[in-house]
Amino acid sequence: MGFGFLGLFYLLPIAIFGLLLDYLGQKTIISYPRLFLIEMGIVAIISFGFFWQERTKIYIIPDQRDFEFVVTIYNVEDSEELPVNFFTWTYKKEIPENGVLLTSNKINSDLPKTEMFTKSGLSLQDMNDTVDLCFGRASTSKIEIDGKKYDYQAWKIDKGGTIGYSSNDIKALEEEIKDYLKRKKPSS
Repeated sequence: MGFGFLGLFYLLPIAIFGLLLDYLGQKTIISYPRLFLIEMGIVAIISFGFFWQERTKIYIIPDQRDFEFVVTIYNVEDSEELPVNFFTWTYKKEIPENGVLLTSNKINSDLPKTEMFTKSGLSLQDMNDTVDLCFGRASTSKIEIDGKKYDYQAWKIDKGGTIGYSSNDIKALEEEIKDYLKRKKPSS
């Protein structure tokens, strides 16, 4: 099974939908320029929706680090806000030395894609002969401390091109996050 299989299940329905839309447009809209504008508008909306899901945050991690997980904890009062609004397509954020980024933003307001680089500029996306680090999303979940709920996202950084972790690693990470937040004593 190759790309033909992919085309059969993904591209064929899109093509059929496009032809059906064009047919219905030709039957109901007599003016060709108006039909053309409507179809281009639909294509533009669909394209915008696709690109909207590709917005990317870039995390810059220390070259020498003592952590396995990069964690972003959301809904933390009195923490800095991420530079995100409706028009933000990308932003860069430096991760603290402990690997934990606190923000007052909600998790849904953050950008969907993530890229990581070291401070020296090595990309963790492109594993090659010079970079043996890689990363992958390990967990997106909620934790509760003293009745206050926090969302978090965690990415595991690993060597050798494979990301290995277990549910016990995630439980231990959540306990570390809880301990860290208790030490920070966020205002309630």
